[in-house]
Amino acid sequence: MGDTKTDFLAATKLLLGIKNDESDSLISLIIDEVTDAALSYCRLEVLPRQLESFIPTLAAKRYDLSKQGGIKSVTEGDRRVEYGEEDYDFLSGYKSRLRPFMNRSVRVPTDLDAKEAVNDKSF
Repeated sequence: MGDTKTDFLAATKLLLGIKNDESDSLISLIIDEVTDAALSYCRLEVLPRQLESFIPTLAAKRYDLSKQGGIKSVTEGDRRVEYGEEDYDFLSGYKSRLRPFMNRSVRVPTDLDAKEAVNDKSF
């Protein structure tokens, strides 16, 4: 792959059937957001090569949701997209695809809190 972001944008537009450049800014924001969501869900710092072809699929799904009224606001200054509650967990249909890439050696605060609660006998 050449420039990954450009490739993601081109692939997402292909999936959506978009031929013009009018929505490029919004699609780019959505690509960044779904990439961050996938990395966060998998607890990874770098996107595995095997998931690169999956990001445009997630972005196309998210774009379709936004066209159904799911996006409340878009800010390009700090690259922020705010979504409505109805599509809060858009990864829910794709978690089985992401699960093999989860980094289970990383602890998140909820994991630590649960372990401490079990070991804490003062309750």
